[in-house]
Amino acid sequence: MRSIMKTGLAALASLAMIPAAVTAHEVRGTHTGTVTATTTYPSGGTHRAVDIGAGGRCNYWGAETGVVGSVSWNVTIRKTGVYCNGTGSGTQNEAKHLWTNGYTFRQWHWIKTSDSYDRTCDRCQVGNIGATGNATGPHAHLQYDKLGTNDTSWYSGYTVYGEAVDRSETLGYLD
Repeated sequence: MRSIMKTGLAALASLAMIPAAVTAHEVRGTHTGTVTATTTYPSGGTHRAVDIGAGGRCNYWGAETGVVGSVSWNVTIRKTGVYCNGTGSGTQNEAKHLWTNGYTFRQWHWIKTSDSYDRTCDRCQVGNIGATGNATGPHAHLQYDKLGTNDTSWYSGYTVYGEAVDRSETLGYLD
């Protein structure tokens, strides 16, 4: 009986050494720039995502996925040229990850390069900074959505309009 108790207690103690499951994923800046939109556009209107401007620099290396940790990315190419300003809604290149909770994290507005392909990675390069889509000027658009509704809680309290960011800056957390 004593050896069963010792074995049981040893098993319970070993469980305490196992790290807890990851419940949130950190999102960091995708490139050096300035937050140009969050919940609303500076001119008004609803936005409900984080945009990071590139200071007018177009087609430079920097469209890196923002989610920290190894996740799978599905890349959709809708434009193959170099675009530095908007070319119409729905034309943006996209890297997205579908989470088990039904939410999708999307990154838009980048230029296709040899790095633009589906893969599992930790903050990998998916293209160059651009502005394909209904956009003004080169920037990254980071969006977390489910069933057509964008969630803003992931960045609320972490990043704000006008903030200077770089790749080490925490923009928020995805549940």
